[in-house]
Amino acid sequence: MPSTGLIPDSMDHVFTRTVAPLIRRLMLARIDPNAITLAAFAFTAAGGVLIARGDLGAALACIVVGGVLDFSDGKVAALTGRVTPFGGVLDSVLDRYADTAVYLGLVILFAGAGRPATALAAAVALAGSMITSYVLALGKTHGHAFRAGILRRQDRVTLVSVGLLASASPTLLGRLEIPAFGPLAAVVWLLAILTNVTALQRLARLRRLLSGPPPPTDPQPSLRERQLDTLRHLVGASSDHPTGGADE
Repeated sequence: MPSTGLIPDSMDHVFTRTVAPLIRRLMLARIDPNAITLAAFAFTAAGGVLIARGDLGAALACIVVGGVLDFSDGKVAALTGRVTPFGGVLDSVLDRYADTAVYLGLVILFAGAGRPATALAAAVALAGSMITSYVLALGKTHGHAFRAGILRRQDRVTLVSVGLLASASPTLLGRLEIPAFGPLAAVVWLLAILTNVTALQRLARLRRLLSGPPPPTDPQPSLRERQLDTLRHLVGASSDHPTGGADE
């Protein structure tokens, strides 16, 4: 299945291999996957608070750690046979809260910096990110799992991280004569547009699925299944456990 997001699947494969040692340690430590989910939320929410305070370097560190843990929780659950319906629900709910914390942090940051238009754009991006995930969830309730749209959750997190990294570097900003928070503001406007474009792309895809005949079974494994296959090879886990979860 070809990549539909900004991040190509080849880069996702590199990231999966990079995170594999951490996932192996989490498995060996027998840490509850739900505890990893809670830790991922805590770090990302803290990143949102730090964004609101203007501490972009610390916010970046928290969001990166939160993102890695968010990637790892479901993989640990699947590879150790501890996938539960509630675990998936908890992960999805806390992902929405974590996204809200980050975007509200952006709203507060830019409102406090006297940039109300960018603060409004952050609010629009928040709405778009919620709707993209909601349409995907609606599709699953009707028996349709699909990857559609240019901006998946991992793409959104990556864009925010890039904006934080660029805006947290005073050397870069001074050398290029970029206004304070300039790169992050550009990312916010990009998110405001692309999250809502993605929502419409997913809505159109779901409309076609619901109005047409049942789609044929796709023989190709999903991105998540390929990630788990890579991790099983690297950490030596059994392949007998259900995968659970879905791309967002």
